[in-house]
Amino acid sequence: MNAAAVLIWLATVAAPIGALSAALVASRRLYGRRRFAIGTALLGALAYLPALLLEGFLQRWQGLDKNAATLDAITLVYLFVVAAPLEQGLKVAAVAPIARLRAMDEPFDGLVYAAAAAFGFVSAHNAVYLWGRPLPSFDIVRALLAVPAHMVFASLWGYALGRERERKRPLGGRRFNAAWMGAMLLNGAYDYIVFACRPVALLVAAPMLLGVGFVAFLAARDLLRRGASPQSSRRRERRFLPQLGPPSLGSVREALRRTERPVTLSWIVFGALVTVGVMTTTLALAVALGHRFGVDFAAVDRGDASAAAAAPLLLLVAAAIAAFPLAGYLVARASSTGSVLEPAASAALAILGSLVLLGLAAPVAVVFATALAPIAFSLACAGAWIGTTR
Repeated sequence: MNAAAVLIWLATVAAPIGALSAALVASRRLYGRRRFAIGTALLGALAYLPALLLEGFLQRWQGLDKNAATLDAITLVYLFVVAAPLEQGLKVAAVAPIARLRAMDEPFDGLVYAAAAAFGFVSAHNAVYLWGRPLPSFDIVRALLAVPAHMVFASLWGYALGRERERKRPLGGRRFNAAWMGAMLLNGAYDYIVFACRPVALLVAAPMLLGVGFVAFLAARDLLRRGASPQSSRRRERRFLPQLGPPSLGSVREALRRTERPVTLSWIVFGALVTVGVMTTTLALAVALGHRFGVDFAAVDRGDASAAAAAPLLLLVAAAIAAFPLAGYLVARASSTGSVLEPAASAALAILGSLVLLGLAAPVAVVFATALAPIAFSLACAGAWIGTTR
């Protein structure tokens, strides 16, 4: 690499470290354990080494490539059963010393240390990924998009770590295991979409990142509210996470609780059928609208990297996602429920059925569906929230 390429490489690799440093400087009055956060980031960077060595060995041994442009069933299993759990597990390993030292004084510390491990990990990943590649190139965009993604995905189990910090084994609770599983699946799908697919696939990665980032924002706000002092929690929240008016995690959990009327399986199944029907209708309308305005849907199969391929993909993704809030609203109104539990279960059943059918038809479609599933589920709950009778 020439001098300009080296400077670009250094700037891209330093981006995660710069973000972590800025966060530590901004919070220096709140958290006096900056050395622990820096140490966790270094451990996160070192944790990438065994992932690189082991994944390289397995790929050479079995001829697999998690960044392959074409994804068969074997590579799909390798991606979600080996690569994604290994990488997310190594980030947890980087936080394990802090958890065992009982260095988390407040709930928010769990999210801070998880983000630090993720920043260190993705910094090492970007250093290896960009080394030897011609720069500048589109690979810089891919590497930069990985920085916030690794942070928000790790914040999911970092939230659980903060909630369970007082447990004897904070890394093994049921909440932590569920959050880690979700972060692992999302991270695997996101990495494939960003690093292996054509640039037009980033249209799918953007809403996925925004959706999970919003969940991370709610998690951070909830942890701040659970601080040691109510007055200090309010003070921190005003300074670092301004009130934007979204519902709290507590209100969401309350909406998902059972009401005095028992939840019926028939409404859940009926709601799933309604969701599938609404999604089919919106996709058909999107195709009809695309043909009306001359959108070339075959451009996606040809592999065009221009706006000709972006337009049909964006139209279909928007149509599929728009079906879920509408279906959630319709199910909530039809069932006359006082909570979003039945519409949420219906949306989850519809998503699960779609994943199974897509897995049988085209394995690569499962990756995109997994990436969009949290957004679709959240929008279905939002639509049901509006449609509930209170």
